Amino acid sequence: MIYKSLLCFLLGVLLSNVYASERENIPPIGKETEVYMGDRMVEQRTGKFTYCIVPNFNAQKDGPNNYVYLIKKDIPLCEEEIGSKKFKSPYENAVDGSYGNMSYDVVFRQENGNKKLCFPTWIGDAYCKENLTKDDYKVTKKLVEVEKDSFQRVIEYAGKKGSIVKFIYSEFKDDMLRGAFTREFEVDLNDGNTVAYKGCIFEVIKVNNAIIRYKVVRHFKN
Repeated sequence: MIYKSLLCFLLGVLLSNVYASERENIPPIGKETEVYMGDRMVEQRTGKFTYCIVPNFNAQKDGPNNYVYLIKKDIPLCEEEIGSKKFKSPYENAVDGSYGNMSYDVVFRQENGNKKLCFPTWIGDAYCKENLTKDDYKVTKKLVEVEKDSFQRVIEYAGKKGSIVKFIYSEFKDDMLRGAFTREFEVDLNDGNTVAYKGCIFEVIKVNNAIIRYKVVRHFKN
């Protein structure tokens, strides 16, 4: 019984490290953003996130078995497990080889100050892009799954008439719309371009019937 309980505990710890659960607010504060009428402007959601490396370069190298190994610029390589330093490629990154195209995991390593992305195989690294600097890549987080039992909040752009701009505030719980908490609200741009609702504050930069450009000053409170 003791061993069974210990096994269940270790399994739970392992699974909890697959993805990190966090609350996300989008878009980022201070970033000018543009959406169309009916689109979501501001969103707060809780979900499972993993870390990704985004290369700022294209690279390729001939390797074993006639393969050409590829790293593509601006395409995230994301971890399967938090802290694993093993990143999945969303594209086939070993092509034209003897056994057809393949997708290899890429490993991030740092040895004696040398940061590199490598293609490990059972006989050693097929290729490493070495001597990476902080300008060669960035680390981001990717939303893997929105938690269906979490509380979500959204503001949508609902159009403009004269100086009046309309918005819709909605809440979701268990992935279902809470209709009783949906509200339409509006602001008069003649009174200023700052909008505040439910703790969220944003500034309207440009707006017409189809598009609104804005930037968030403060997100919904947690």
